[in-house]
Amino acid sequence: MLRSSSLRRKASVVMTLTLVFGLVFQVLMGASGVKAANFDQVYVRYDRMAAGTTDPGILVVLTPTTADTEAQIDITFTSDFTVDATCTVSTTNLPSGVTALPTTSSLACSGNSGTYTVSITNVDDLTVGTDYGVNIVSGVDLPASAGSYEITVSTLTSGSATIDSSNVATRVITDDQIVITATVPPTFNFTLGGNTDSFTSDLDVSSVVSTTGVTATIETNASNGWVAFVRSANQGLDSSVTGDTIDTVGTVNGSPDTLSAGTEGYVLDVNVTTDSSTSGTGTVTIDGEYDGGANAGGTLSDTHQLIASANGPTDGDVITLVEKAAISGLTKAADDYTDTLTVVGAGNF
Repeated sequence: MLRSSSLRRKASVVMTLTLVFGLVFQVLMGASGVKAANFDQVYVRYDRMAAGTTDPGILVVLTPTTADTEAQIDITFTSDFTVDATCTVSTTNLPSGVTALPTTSSLACSGNSGTYTVSITNVDDLTVGTDYGVNIVSGVDLPASAGSYEITVSTLTSGSATIDSSNVATRVITDDQIVITATVPPTFNFTLGGNTDSFTSDLDVSSVVSTTGVTATIETNASNGWVAFVRSANQGLDSSVTGDTIDTVGTVNGSPDTLSAGTEGYVLDVNVTTDSSTSGTGTVTIDGEYDGGANAGGTLSDTHQLIASANGPTDGDVITLVEKAAISGLTKAADDYTDTLTVVGAGNF
C-alpha cells in the first residue's frame, strides 16, 4: 500500500511539472513571435482575372499587425499557377490610400517553382496599421481553369521567421472583359430662320434694294460636310395684277451679276453668317455664282442651283439668303410682286 501511494504521488508531480513547463513554453513561444499573426487586412487583386493569362499583374495590399522588423514578403501560390524563377515588382499605380512597400535599396523579386512562392526581398521595416502595396508585374501566370484559388501572404524577418501571415481566396474566371458596342447614327439638320422675306423698303428707281434676309442653319456629323441648293419658282418678281415681271439677270456661270439703279434686275446674294469654329468642323464656302457683294448676286433658276457647301461636319453653320432688286422708270406699280424660293440641303456623308 505504501509503495502504491508513493507511485501515485510521483506521477502527480510529473504531470504537474509537465503542465507547468507546457504553459511556460507556450508563453515563451508567443513572446518570441514564433507563432505568426494574421494581417489586419490583406488582399490580392489581379489586373486580369481571365484563366490562363500570362503575367496578369498582381497587386498585393497588406496591413501589418505584429511589431517586428520585416525584411521579406512571401506570396505562395498553389500548384495551379506557373511561377517563374525570375520576376519583377513595382510600387507604382497603387490604389488611393495605399503606401508603396518601403525598401532598403530596391525591391528584389525571385520565384521558386518548387514551392510556387514569390519572394520579395530588400523590404524595409513596416509600420503596424499602415496599408502597404506592391505589384508583381511579371513572373506569375494564372491557372488555366476558372475557379477559386488560395494564396498565402507572409512577412518574414531577415532570419526567415514568419511575422504576419494570412490566407486569401482569389477567383479566376473564363472571361473578365465586357465588350461595349454603340452606334452613332448619321445626323443632318437643316432649319430656315423664316418663310417670308420682304424688301427693307419699296423698290425705287434710284437705288438697289435688298430684303431683310433669311438664315439657314445646318448641323451634321457627315464627314464630308453639307451642300445647300436654291430653286426659284418665277425666276423673277411677278405681279399678277399688272402681269409685269422684274426678271432675274445674267446666267448661271459661276460669277455674280451687279445690279444698277434704274435698270430692272433681280438676284440672290448668299452670305456666311456663322462658320463654326469648333475643332474638327469644316469650312463653309459660298458658291461663286451667289457670292455677291454690294448690289450683286447670282442668277435665279427654275432648277436647283448650289449656293453653299462645307467640307466637314458642323455643330452650327449659318448662311443668310438676301434677295436684291432694281427697277426702271417703266416698271409697273403694284404691291403684289412676288417669287418663291425653295431652299434645300443635304449632308455629304
